[in-house]
Amino acid sequence: MAVYLFTLTLNMFVMQTFEQLLLYTMYIVFTEIVMVMKAFIAYYNFDRIYKLYHRTIADAFHPKDELEQKLYRAGVGEIKYYSYLYVLAGNLAVASSLLYLLHKDYRMPYFPWMFGIEYGPEARMNYGIIFGYQVLGMYFHMLVTVAVDVQLCYLLGMISIHLDLLDKRFRMLSTSQQFQHSFIELVQQYEMVHRMVREVQQLYSPAFFVQFSASGLVICATAFQASSMLNVYELTAIQNLLYMLAMMFQMFLPCRFGNEVTRKSTALRTAVYSSHWYGMRLRERKFLHMLLQRMNKPFTLRGYHFFNYNLPAYTSTLNMAYSVYALLQRMALKRS
Repeated sequence: MAVYLFTLTLNMFVMQTFEQLLLYTMYIVFTEIVMVMKAFIAYYNFDRIYKLYHRTIADAFHPKDELEQKLYRAGVGEIKYYSYLYVLAGNLAVASSLLYLLHKDYRMPYFPWMFGIEYGPEARMNYGIIFGYQVLGMYFHMLVTVAVDVQLCYLLGMISIHLDLLDKRFRMLSTSQQFQHSFIELVQQYEMVHRMVREVQQLYSPAFFVQFSASGLVICATAFQASSMLNVYELTAIQNLLYMLAMMFQMFLPCRFGNEVTRKSTALRTAVYSSHWYGMRLRERKFLHMLLQRMNKPFTLRGYHFFNYNLPAYTSTLNMAYSVYALLQRMALKRS
């Protein structure tokens, strides 16, 4: 990984024009910076992530009846569905680099310079070795990125499932006897979910902040490269479009699952109020009122208190990427 990243960095100094340097920095370097941050976070916080995984399967959140099993299965199915789509998008993005083999000008898929080693029609073996090194290296980096992103989506997805189960259990409170038997346990489960949300945010906040800061520029650079190549290198444009799709999916997943956590934590107040509180004693009603006050603020996840894990943040980032893309296109038209 160190050699690969070092070579990527050196290639910044062999770009022929400022435009090439800018696009290369936005397209490759920012992506690799985010990957390195995610790898270090997962490596140095392995024990904390391991404990979080065990909390997601704690006895308190095992389904207790058929309805809860249905909610649980639906939530896990959703996590699997989006995870498989993301893995597929990542594999397609890297596999599309093999399209360069169809070109006759012996171009490299990710960076053109490799410690001054010559390659081309007279050095086909060198070309094949360097080409394979670049593709396999990028594939390994893709696997690291996908693994960490899927971890985050799993944790947020399981928190969302736990909120579904709590919603159902609060709605089922109907008598003072049920309240005395279940209320304290439900409040403890709610507080456990709240601590999980805070810990997930603390763990992944740096990487999420850098990812959102860079992803808009990366998507913009990829779209600009694809549009400028459509008339010359159609196959290369396909690679850029698939890479852009994978980047958009990478941003979408934490926003989608984070949005669900916020939405369901907000709906939890309605679930508490939907219980048969009017059939309980005054003391139980006061406890429910205090819990509703506690739930006034929904669960929200942020990257360094700046980017929220929600769908509005996703759409605003895409809007920013389109604005920068339109600016680059205008500048390119003026020069032509």
